[in-house]
Amino acid sequence: MSLVAYAAIVCAILVGFSLLAAIWRLLAGPGAADCIVALDLFGLIGACAAALTAVITGDGAFLYISFGLALFGFLTAVAFAALLERASDRQAEEEAAA
Repeated sequence: MSLVAYAAIVCAILVGFSLLAAIWRLLAGPGAADCIVALDLFGLIGACAAALTAVITGDGAFLYISFGLALFGFLTAVAFAALLERASDRQAEEEAAA
């Protein structure tokens, strides 16, 4: 086996452990922000898995998939952050009015 094959195996193991950590954070997260970060992490793990698949198979199309997943994950994280900020602003206005 080549060095690239060994590196791909190590990377696959690390991606698997990070997936387990993201699942744990999603299930045990005490707040909504923790769950959103875990969902964002799922998108990044998917992008890593697609890039790893591109390295293993030698097919460059998986890099386009990886880029798309990373971009989509970033945009959804920004949208969720804006949603949480808007909700906290609305809650602060309600408390100030009471």
